[in-house]
Amino acid sequence: MISPSPPAPRPGFFLSLKWKALLLSSIALILMTGALVTINHIELHNQFEQRRLELQNQYARQAQGLLDQSDQRLRQWSTIIASMLDIRVAFEQSREVRMIAEIERLAPILGLDMGLQSILLVSATGQHLTVHGLDENSEGGVALREATRRVMTTETPTSLIDCVDTCLQYSIVPILGTGGVLVVGVSLADVVLDFQRVAGIDLGLIVEQPQPRSHDDGKRWLPQWGAQVVALGNPQVNMEILRMAAVNTLTDTVREPIYVDANRREYEVRLFPLTGFGEGEGAYLAIIADISDAIARIRVAFQRNITLGVFGLALSELMLLGILWAPMSRLRHAADKLPWLATGAFAKVREAISDMRLTHFIRDEVDVLNDIAIAVSFQLEALNVEVANRTRDLSERMKEITQQRNFVTHILETAQAIILTQDRNNAILTINPYGQTISGYSLQELQGRPFVTLLAEEGIDSICEQLAELVVGTREHIEEERDLFCKDHSLSNIVWQHSRLRGHAEGTPVILSVGMDITARKKAELQLAWLADHDPLTGLYNRRRFTQELNDAVAAARRYRYSSALLFVDLDQFKYINDTSGHHAGDRLLQRLGALLPAILREVDVIGRLGGDEFAVILNRTTADEAVQVTRKILAHICEIEFQVDERVHKLSASIGIALFPEHSANIEDLLARADLAMYQVKESGRGGWHLLSIEDQSQRRMSERVFWKQRVEHALKEDRFLLYAQPILRIRDHVISHYEVLLRMRGDDGEISGPAQFIEVAERSGLIHSIDRMVVSEAIRHQVVAKEQGWRLFLTVNLSAHAFNNPDLLGYLKQLLQDTQIDPQQLVFEITETAALADLTAAHRLMKAINDLGCHFALDDFGTGFSSFYYLKTLPFKFIKIDGSFINKLGERRDDQILVKGIGEIARGFGKKTIAEQVEDEESFSRLAEYNIDYAQGYYIGRPVPITRILEENQRAVSHGLQLSINEKSV
Repeated sequence: MISPSPPAPRPGFFLSLKWKALLLSSIALILMTGALVTINHIELHNQFEQRRLELQNQYARQAQGLLDQSDQRLRQWSTIIASMLDIRVAFEQSREVRMIAEIERLAPILGLDMGLQSILLVSATGQHLTVHGLDENSEGGVALREATRRVMTTETPTSLIDCVDTCLQYSIVPILGTGGVLVVGVSLADVVLDFQRVAGIDLGLIVEQPQPRSHDDGKRWLPQWGAQVVALGNPQVNMEILRMAAVNTLTDTVREPIYVDANRREYEVRLFPLTGFGEGEGAYLAIIADISDAIARIRVAFQRNITLGVFGLALSELMLLGILWAPMSRLRHAADKLPWLATGAFAKVREAISDMRLTHFIRDEVDVLNDIAIAVSFQLEALNVEVANRTRDLSERMKEITQQRNFVTHILETAQAIILTQDRNNAILTINPYGQTISGYSLQELQGRPFVTLLAEEGIDSICEQLAELVVGTREHIEEERDLFCKDHSLSNIVWQHSRLRGHAEGTPVILSVGMDITARKKAELQLAWLADHDPLTGLYNRRRFTQELNDAVAAARRYRYSSALLFVDLDQFKYINDTSGHHAGDRLLQRLGALLPAILREVDVIGRLGGDEFAVILNRTTADEAVQVTRKILAHICEIEFQVDERVHKLSASIGIALFPEHSANIEDLLARADLAMYQVKESGRGGWHLLSIEDQSQRRMSERVFWKQRVEHALKEDRFLLYAQPILRIRDHVISHYEVLLRMRGDDGEISGPAQFIEVAERSGLIHSIDRMVVSEAIRHQVVAKEQGWRLFLTVNLSAHAFNNPDLLGYLKQLLQDTQIDPQQLVFEITETAALADLTAAHRLMKAINDLGCHFALDDFGTGFSSFYYLKTLPFKFIKIDGSFINKLGERRDDQILVKGIGEIARGFGKKTIAEQVEDEESFSRLAEYNIDYAQGYYIGRPVPITRILEENQRAVSHGLQLSINEKSV
């Protein structure tokens, strides 16, 4: 049983439970101790402030009572004095004189004994009869005179406290019977200072005034409060304290404590309003108390509480740690052993826990946990056995389910097809990633969207009806081709397969839709259709399509009895341009000519490229004179072409043959051959002109010969009269026959054997060469299969015609043959000539690379005969070069051939190519080749061509006698 791997431990710092408990209890105790200490400190501070407030309120009441008492006493004194004045003058005629004299007599006594500072006697007319200690011109005199007049009017005693100049308490009483008024005053400063001495605290009397008094230079003026300090105990210290306390306005400060630090001491200042002062005047009693000692005691108590709290906390933590240490250690020990249960070590867990249970006598929760752990270990062990048994039973079933699920998932994720499901309302439920990629929509964008909205609008009603039939069950399957409208507004060609699923519930899949994207195939079909009819280099019709057009034109000309013309155009010295300037220059020239011809001809005229530098034109409804005129026009435009490559300028010319149809022939092959013959008449007469074929033309004999050989080629293909001969190729270094070159022969009706020189040109011009190429490749591989069955590997080189590069079917045909026969592709070497490669170098390079990718190799035949042979060494992907026989057959006699062959061998080795010498006819040439390190030799000296069937028969006889032909089993 394969157990699931345990989950990885969560990241984080490990902290034991005992430390967590200790930490949490510490936090709780710290918070509790801190709260108690803080509450105690706040309570002490509040009690202190409450006590201070009660005490100061008591002082304020006592001060106010003292003022009231002073006012009452002053009234009593003033009333007694007024009564004394009234009694003494009751029998005198001159009352005012007597009263003045009496006041003057009593004034010193009253000042010394009773502390009176001001005495004023006012007559009934308001005249001041006598004044003691009072400035009549002061601002305070105004208030006093006003109070005096009011008493004279009402004859009711009154009191007044005036603090404008000096703070005095006045008592104003009427003198009955005289209409006069007696005013006496005492200083409040004395009252305040007497109270300070009795109470033992610093007091001050503060009076609101709009501006400071002029006589004290503002020393006792408090500008922030707009008040004057009229009386103050210990003024040197307390005046500075009051200035520091005067921060806010006086109204905001009344009855609120103000704490001031001065001279390293702490003071409390409180202001209490006083009554009994004049209108417009506010008077306040300032109590200044030194609270430094009390605050210090509160701080000491606070520090003592903190110390006791910290000590209690530490003691509690130590006790808690002592209680938790042992059980937590046992719990940790058990926790360390429990993971062993996951590994199946049940007995080991029980043993470890049982040993731990014997170390103490008092049971606790940890022991209960250990007992449970042991019981769980037995249960898990039994469960583990049961799970293992059930797992074995289910493993095969799970494996099948997993394979099915993986298969379905793999199909959905990797299948190159659109797979989606629809509900009964045709809303999309799911779609695979490939479908999202093709449509451009995400799964979220498609879920719930009607499927038909993704389709092109054409025929949308029809598919809706069909899907409805699929939902209700009248149909089980729908197949159709319909375009998909993608998110980027493009259309994709899709072949849809809609199938009905067995779903009935709402929201469950009802339809499974599978779509195959055939957009690329459609484009490829269009491209292949175009390539099947057009030459890819020039864009003109190719030989096949041109032949069809010519056949239609000939049939129309015969049916409607009009004349048309066929022009056969062949460029002059095109091979020279390719050799001197490279195949790219030749391709550009052909493209330029392909653009020129349609520009100068009619739209009804048909233009085609037959191959290489050969073009053909069909001039419909044209007389001979008109055909000649058009031909001259074409030649004139071609002669105007100057083609510059690097510093070399090429001037172009062409040879054009003209054949009329149906006059000259109504057969397509004959007509092409006649136009070709007419073109060759121009070539033979000097090039750069035209020739109109006539009925009396002597070239008819060559035409007949070509038609004869064309018929023989067709007959040979049909009757299987082509034969494959093989000529051995010897590896020089070990004198071993490494492979054979396949040579084509044709057997006539009388059994005569014809070589390729007699029929290849006709086959190329008639288009039969493609069939010959296919036949040769097929027969060569068939013979290799026979050799394989005999037990040996037969290496063959097969010649390909120049037209093989324009055969789009050859590559696919070769690939299919190799796949069907399972022949090693390295056993095949294909030969092409320089002339064939030069005709269309681009097509040659493309075909060679494709065949090389299959595993086959290429050999370049007739090397050294072209202008740019060495250019092909680095351009074309071949493995072998076959040195042309013209350099080999007289190698022992010609010094220049020896130098060339030796140089070709060295250059080929530098490029990593193998060299094969052709036409080796004697021993001397063979020895020279060995001396020059040429790799292979071929010729009559090595062996003459023989039917390949004979080689197979000889090998079969050798095998039957226990021998083997000298064939290298390794790749050449």
